[in-house]
Amino acid sequence: MELLDCEHRTPPDAGCGYPYIAIPQIRDGHLDLSGARRVSHEHYVEWTRKAKPQPHDVLLSRRCNPGETAVVPSNLECVLGQNLVILRADGTRIAPSFLRWLVRSPVWWEQVSAFINVGAVFDSLRCADIPSFRLPIPPESEQLRIAAILDALDDRIELNRRMNRTLESMARAIFKSWFVDFDPVRRKMEGGDPEVPNEIAHGWNATKLAELVVVVRDTMTPQQIAGELVDHYSIPAFDDGKTPSLEMGSTIRSSKFRVPSGCVLVSRLNPRIPRVWLPRSRNERRGVCSTEFLVLLPKSPVSVEYLYGIACSERFGEELASRVTGTSGSHQRVKPLDALSIPVVLPLASMIDAYSSVVRPVLKQAGRLLRENLVLAELRDAMLPRLLSGSVRSGSQLVGRVG
Repeated sequence: MELLDCEHRTPPDAGCGYPYIAIPQIRDGHLDLSGARRVSHEHYVEWTRKAKPQPHDVLLSRRCNPGETAVVPSNLECVLGQNLVILRADGTRIAPSFLRWLVRSPVWWEQVSAFINVGAVFDSLRCADIPSFRLPIPPESEQLRIAAILDALDDRIELNRRMNRTLESMARAIFKSWFVDFDPVRRKMEGGDPEVPNEIAHGWNATKLAELVVVVRDTMTPQQIAGELVDHYSIPAFDDGKTPSLEMGSTIRSSKFRVPSGCVLVSRLNPRIPRVWLPRSRNERRGVCSTEFLVLLPKSPVSVEYLYGIACSERFGEELASRVTGTSGSHQRVKPLDALSIPVVLPLASMIDAYSSVVRPVLKQAGRLLRENLVLAELRDAMLPRLLSGSVRSGSQLVGRVG
């Protein structure tokens, strides 16, 4: 297996072009290109002379979140960022399709813990230590079988993610059509669309967010959370300022907000990167979220679907970003009172009801896909160590160094 180091410098952001893969782009074994800087063709050529990512390569973070990995998908031309290295299987001892799963196994994390260099600010891994990792290496036929099983689960999860993104984009597009572009109003004025209420062209009120919502600040301590049946899977219990993340119950160390049913979560941390969640709990269990979120409960006649549409709208995001306080970077926040001053439109209740009846099935289907993915991810992660250990199916297994 090859280990290829990165360029220890950062190319300028061209605004468009090839994605520059940095540490934040490595998430849950995949590359998340949202927010990635883009580099020109000239800098792409220069930065890939030393290490050019290829399909099936595994990108490994050595710093900040050392040990985290992501596989390079097919048809992606990208640039390797600082503090990342490429792990490339040549197929002689480790099959390329198997490598991505080997580096997500518990035994991989045991080796990371054994070789980690604890720093004053960031922990890190040294390139020289990685080839010394001792990992289970089954025969090639077993590697291919393991990879095929886990790939099938992961492919289904990714398909559901794409479908989920499409459904939520549909919901946002419907909101924009109804309440930004006013398409139903135009159709009604032209004598069409008899399903739309007659009075929609009149009676819309310009108001503030404060008139539409109640801000919930019901705080729970870690001890209270541990004593209740809490759903830690569908509620973001942590917000790193880039994207909501999930915490398991055993890792919660700080107080959280209780999340009631029928609410919308809006991150107030670094609001220039909009993050809006519609909580979807499994089995109607309780949920908690980070205190960096605004927990917004709609007042009648506002529906949760209409509130979600407002929070996801481009205008709302711009208004939220304009109200930041604090210094630059990760310390920018929006105060709850400032968020409540954002101007919004309140249509008539009949219009909200009509809109909600259209959007509700779309969002429910997105929620079903999310819940299915949670089950599939749990199954995948539970099967990985059992497949590697041979407990699912017996087979000879060797342990050796990855280098």
